Amino acid sequence: MSLLSKLLYLRVKVEYSPTKLKSLGINPDIPFLYVLSSESTISRSILWEEINRGNLPKPFKLDSEFGLKKSILASEKTVGFWNQKLDFKDFETQLEDLIVQIRNDQNKQLQLIPISVFLGRAPDKDHGFFKVIFSEKWGITGRFRKFFSVLVHGKHTLVRLSQPILVNKDLDTQDDPVRMTHKLSRVLRLHNNRVKTSVVGRDLSHRRTIAKNIIKRPIVQQEIRNYAERRKLAPEIAEKEAEKIIREIAADYSYSAIKFMSGIFRWFWTKVYDGVKLNFFDELRNLATEKEIIYTPCHRSHIDYLILSYSLYERGIVPPHIAAGINLNLPVVGRILRGSGAFFLRRSFNSALYSTIFSEYLSSLIAHGVSIEYFIEGTRSRTGRLLHPKAGMLAMTVRSYLNERSKPLVFVPSSLNYEKLMEGASYKNELGGKGKKKESIGGLFKTWKLLKEDYGRLTVNFSEHIELDRLLDKHQPNWREIKLGVKEKPQWFKDVVSEAGNEILTNINKASHVNPINLLAVTLLSTPNRAASEKNLRAQIELYRKIILNLPYSERTTVTELTVDEIIAKGVNLGFIQRVEHPLGDVVQVKDEMGVLMTYYRNNVLHLFAASSFIAMFFVNDLKQPRREILRLMAIVYPFIKNELFLKWTREEFVEYGRKTLKLLKDLDLLVSVGRNLERHKGGSLQAAQLRVLANALMQTYERFFIVIALLKKRGSGTLTSGELESLCQQVASQLSLLYEFNSPDFFDKNLFKQFISVLKEEQIIKTDPAGKIIHSDNLEPMYLGAKNILSRRIRHSILYLL
Repeated sequence: MSLLSKLLYLRVKVEYSPTKLKSLGINPDIPFLYVLSSESTISRSILWEEINRGNLPKPFKLDSEFGLKKSILASEKTVGFWNQKLDFKDFETQLEDLIVQIRNDQNKQLQLIPISVFLGRAPDKDHGFFKVIFSEKWGITGRFRKFFSVLVHGKHTLVRLSQPILVNKDLDTQDDPVRMTHKLSRVLRLHNNRVKTSVVGRDLSHRRTIAKNIIKRPIVQQEIRNYAERRKLAPEIAEKEAEKIIREIAADYSYSAIKFMSGIFRWFWTKVYDGVKLNFFDELRNLATEKEIIYTPCHRSHIDYLILSYSLYERGIVPPHIAAGINLNLPVVGRILRGSGAFFLRRSFNSALYSTIFSEYLSSLIAHGVSIEYFIEGTRSRTGRLLHPKAGMLAMTVRSYLNERSKPLVFVPSSLNYEKLMEGASYKNELGGKGKKKESIGGLFKTWKLLKEDYGRLTVNFSEHIELDRLLDKHQPNWREIKLGVKEKPQWFKDVVSEAGNEILTNINKASHVNPINLLAVTLLSTPNRAASEKNLRAQIELYRKIILNLPYSERTTVTELTVDEIIAKGVNLGFIQRVEHPLGDVVQVKDEMGVLMTYYRNNVLHLFAASSFIAMFFVNDLKQPRREILRLMAIVYPFIKNELFLKWTREEFVEYGRKTLKLLKDLDLLVSVGRNLERHKGGSLQAAQLRVLANALMQTYERFFIVIALLKKRGSGTLTSGELESLCQQVASQLSLLYEFNSPDFFDKNLFKQFISVLKEEQIIKTDPAGKIIHSDNLEPMYLGAKNILSRRIRHSILYLL
């Protein structure tokens, strides 16, 4: 064994999943042994070498307490030479003896630690002799294949450990040792199979085979006939068109492509970024063995496509198939992306044949339990805000799951946070009114120049998963008995899709990370001339940090651990801000060319200050405010900011969070209690200045709301349609932006006005008559007066003047 280990380690390099073994919860005071997924001399040799090198904890007391000579067992092994078959008897005999000993001496206990060794992580393919040899096959492990696997994949060896199973006196005493042994053995085999699925994925067919199977599906054959009739084509021509469509769509997942891309991106992340940090990954690792996962991250950069696949692969989880826009199907690049699991979709599904084929392809992935990744926002956010969900992919996912499912499906939202975007320059141009540039090979080569820059750290926070079964049970309890046709969209189905979309975006915001640039942006963009003395900047950043840490938005919200000095230095190094020396103290200001782009980073985290900023607004115009009035207006305004910022609370929870925020602001000496009122410090004090900057963080959001309400009030009931109101609001906001140099293009975003008007209807503040004209309710006036009280006089008068 020792000699074999030395020979193996000429080729073998081991990586672990999880990387931190302490996260497994192994009790160091209780004896333990390792249970291999299958008997293999090579796997044993690798484990012994890792134990001897101190990379794995060494089992103890097995000989003295249990009479065991081996500390590594195997849950199954193969017997026979030509007609090999699996055998579990040896393992079950040893396990039964251990259970008997523990039942005879109830002071004894033992931990079984499931462990798997993967020499490469290629799923099985049904074509190509060498691909079959070198893949991590699902069939019986062959010695010949194992030998070649060491040669080819040895440097990519993954050791996957799972949480220990504790065998003690409390372990199901109702069953006799024989039955208990069979149960434990089955549990371990099932677990090992699930681990293998999560690491190497399902068996995959060649892209041509997938295409043929999709085309043969009855629903696709029927649509081909319909297409031929509509276009008056011969059936053979219509079928060729269908084959062309599925070839355009389908991925061609290849382990060699994944390994190749992994090598490139390992270099890329270390050269371009200060590192990639994944938070809350352990829960995802366990989830991947039990459920089918749909990854639904926010969409902020083309890097999004790459970072999740790379990070999952590096940590021992099979990369998902990714829904990518057809604009990325470029020569050469498209082929590499297909090999990495990308499947392509058009921006518009205006063909029934295309829609049917794409839907059936997605169904086939879900039926095979393949993990999938897509962006429900539809496109990259250019403003830093989450975009309202597009229902297309979600609807197809729900329909596919209803009609074909293998195991429970969950959505895993995640928040991707960049300290500096590679697309920053193009976003700035687009926000300034220039058109979006089309992706091209030439544009790709130009990006090589960007690699010379520093982009800081990239952080990925995984959020709480969302179980599709729970949403289906809520809206249609008998959904398991239902099959939906391609065009069927009952109301409960629409409700499931809508709620899933909103929950995904809400959970993305729960998992926000606050980086140094976010803190600098939310502070400096709220100050006159986007500048502050270094002393005041320090105080304001510390205030934001205290709000986030003392009143966490959620358990998954994280904030940079850098000191204030390091935060400012990071902003300077990345080129967002500059320090201007002055005899009375240095001034820190946003660079002129970065003003617009900084709004992007501010918008990433605005939802975290929805309550504190709103409360601070009450003290912009007045020194004193009744506590009760603040909470009352918080309840009124909440549905509108909830819709825009995808906030997690109910109305009552938001008001309660407001109470806690008031207490914190008092504890921080920004507010003082005077009877039933709250007072701020007088103007000129540091506390008053901090409160004003805090208020300005979300001021433009409420100014936008006031534009809508003031326009409705001035024009009167029954005079404007929704479309006319949206256009007028955009024009007023655009002019205000020019007058006051807001440098915030999302201030006059027409879609934000549209969403606000939609919520006004939902809250029955307004409604439309048969002619489409907006009719006011009596609730409009209190909203107008409340908004009027909290906005600055200058902006309020300017809005009213422009109307």
